[in-house]
This record gives sequence, C-alpha cells and structure tokens, in this order.
Amino acid sequence: MFRSAALAVALLLTPLAARAEILRQKMVHDGIPRSFRLYVPDTLDRFPGPRPLVLVLHGGGGSAREVRYSTRGRFDELAEAHGFLILYPDAVGRIWDTGGGEISAGLTPRRSDAGFLRAAIAAVTRDYPVDRDRVFATGVSRGGMESYALACGTPGLIRAIAPVAMPMPEASEKACARGAPMGFLLVHGTADPFVPYAGGPINLGRQDRDRVLSADATLAIFAGRNRCEGGTDRRIGHVIHTDRKGCAEPTGFYSVGGGGHGWPGGRKVLPGGRAGPVNTDISAPDEIWAFFSRF
Repeated sequence: MFRSAALAVALLLTPLAARAEILRQKMVHDGIPRSFRLYVPDTLDRFPGPRPLVLVLHGGGGSAREVRYSTRGRFDELAEAHGFLILYPDAVGRIWDTGGGEISAGLTPRRSDAGFLRAAIAAVTRDYPVDRDRVFATGVSRGGMESYALACGTPGLIRAIAPVAMPMPEASEKACARGAPMGFLLVHGTADPFVPYAGGPINLGRQDRDRVLSADATLAIFAGRNRCEGGTDRRIGHVIHTDRKGCAEPTGFYSVGGGGHGWPGGRKVLPGGRAGPVNTDISAPDEIWAFFSRF
C-alpha cells in the first residue's frame, strides 16, 4: 500500500503531469517499507496510446538518486524526447536481494526484490498509460543482476533487459536459458576490475562472492533462447557492437574495449579510479533506449 497519501492522490488524479516530475513513492511490501522514484516526462501527453515503462536499477551501494546522477540524467532526457516513463527503485540497504547466490544468502532481512518490483510496476501501470507489452529493465552491476532475476523469474512481465557491467550470474542461468524469446542487450567492459569479462567469481576486495558466466557465454545463451541465426559486428571507437540476426527478439552486445565497471558515457562514482576507465565512445542510456525502441 502507498504510505504517502499526497503522492497517491497525485498518481490517481493527475496521471499526465503538467510538467516533468520525479515523484518519490513509498509502499510496504512483505512488511518492509520500500520506495521508488517515478519520472514522468512533461511531454507524455504528446504521445498517443500506452507508453513504454523503463526500470533503471542502481548498483550495489547506490540508490535511485545516485543512478540518475551516474547516468548524467540521460534517461530522463530520452524520456522527454520519446515519451516513456522511468521507474527508479531503491533497494533495501542499497543492495538487491536477487534470490540466489552467496551475497543474497547473507542479507538480513531476506526479501523478495522481484516481488517488490512487480508491485511497483503494477502501481505505476494502474495509474499511468503504460504499455504492458513494453516494460523494460536495465541496471548496472548488481542492478543488472537483479534485471536477470526479475525477467527470468517472472515470464511475460519484462519484454527485454539490458544489463550493464554484469554478464549472467550462474544463479540465474537455469531460469534464463529457457522460456519464450525475450529481448536482450549486454553492455560490458573488457577491463572491468570487479565483474570478470571472461567469467568467474565477482571480485569484492578481500573475498570473491557469487559467480558469473563470461560475456560471450551470456550472449550465446540468449542467442539460443531467441533462436538467432547469425550476426554482424560494428566498431564504434573502442567498442564492438554485435547485433545478432534472424532472432525471434532483438539480441545484442556492446563489448567495451578497455572499459571499466559502470555506465559508458556516465560519471565516475567510485574514488581513485577503482572502477576502471569510463568509456566515452558510446552513451549507454542512448544505446539502451535505441535497443528498447525496437519493440
């Protein structure tokens, strides 16, 4: 249920905002207070019919506010230009419980973040003109990990995902390798110091926790699920864009040569260059929206 009556009334009475708004919503899910921010572009009423909804999931240690900063507000600008809504959710304690893996097993309290995200989507869809066939999810690092868990664990809810700096977690492989075709785009840097491009344990400093598949293996799994038959490569500076062909749903990969851990084209959020270089050959939000707009 919503805990902020004023915001709930705003949602119910003015679904088409007179100006761009970033609304902070509060709700209780499974007995735990939760929150998310909803970006409503002031251009929304210029676009006919139901509109896409894009979930943008922050990384571990981040927040809804932080991910808007680290992406330079570019998703908001794209929403104004193309008429879609953005849901920026907050994780409890700034870390997503993806439902599997060592990190989630050690979280207190355990919670269903997938359940919370489903409830948040339902709340927005109830009060705004959301196209249920065009709900998308992207996220960086552990936010990308949560996008796999949400989409593969809730068939039919998410049309496509675009994880950044996060190939497929081993904990999600079984669920993600099967099922109906689903759009997929991966963005990952070859020099990511935390999440290995070639697969293996995630490096969290003093210890390695959870394991991911390689970027290439991740793409291969979704290419198989989506029945792709070929592909083309295009170089953009240090980035190689692979666009698989003949797929039941669009499938692609941006391999960011020399790129570190974060959003290409975004801001550095960790001190001392710990996350590695930020690539500026592409803007991840622009490429991700270009991908989502194919649906």
